[in-house]
Amino acid sequence: MLAPTTMMKTNAPLPSNEACALPRLAQFLSVYAAMLLSCGSTTQRVQKNVERIAQRYDASVMVTSMPLHVDVTVIDRQTQASHMATEMCSRGINFYAITALSALSWRIFEHMLSLEAAQRELEVIKRHKRIPIWQVTLLAGVANASFCRLFEGDYWAMAFVFLATVCGFYMRCRLVEQHIDFRAATILAACVSTIIACGPHLFHLGATPEVAVATSVLYLVPGIPFINSFSDLINGHYICAIGRFLWAMETTVCLGLGLWLGNLIINFH
Repeated sequence: MLAPTTMMKTNAPLPSNEACALPRLAQFLSVYAAMLLSCGSTTQRVQKNVERIAQRYDASVMVTSMPLHVDVTVIDRQTQASHMATEMCSRGINFYAITALSALSWRIFEHMLSLEAAQRELEVIKRHKRIPIWQVTLLAGVANASFCRLFEGDYWAMAFVFLATVCGFYMRCRLVEQHIDFRAATILAACVSTIIACGPHLFHLGATPEVAVATSVLYLVPGIPFINSFSDLINGHYICAIGRFLWAMETTVCLGLGLWLGNLIINFH
């Protein structure tokens, strides 16, 4: 049974000058909520944004957020008619989309956008091109090399961590694109990154080979799912909290397994 806090109702009246078909509004809100959840938003933000949009159209809404889908039930305040729509969620962090979708909810509320205009803006956000994979890969490499330096790794360690991150990150992205299970992709990426990061140990370069190995898989740590699961927990969204925590733990176990396999292959002690 769902926890009471996984549902919300908007009761504050907001007069609207246009009639809005409930099925279309419910479908729009379900797609909006699923996009926001898929991009890495917290459940609390999803509920507040959907509530804000529903107020614009003088409707009440109940949102049930699950790990893999969202149910949205819209209730017309005047006729008390209701309609429910369900949308599946995917996984993929996208901070641009989170910001743009939150801004869209405020534009709908403050500028009284029609449903058709809101749908057009939602489509624009959907079609927005993401940063090219090669740029993200290079930035991930630089970030992980910086972590290596933060943990007092020398420049040889940083160089190998950069190379390990670039190779592992790119490989994981391509494997996921080929519909390889993300757990298997995580294990393989962690294993490859660990083997490459053992370079300073194998070739006797630098004085901190252990730091290179230890930091080579940090790019795989699921920080955002862990943070979101904690946020959902303290806000009472227990189902999503447990789902996100288990997903994050799966990823953590997989990267640990890949790290162990890499060390086993190289025989690094």
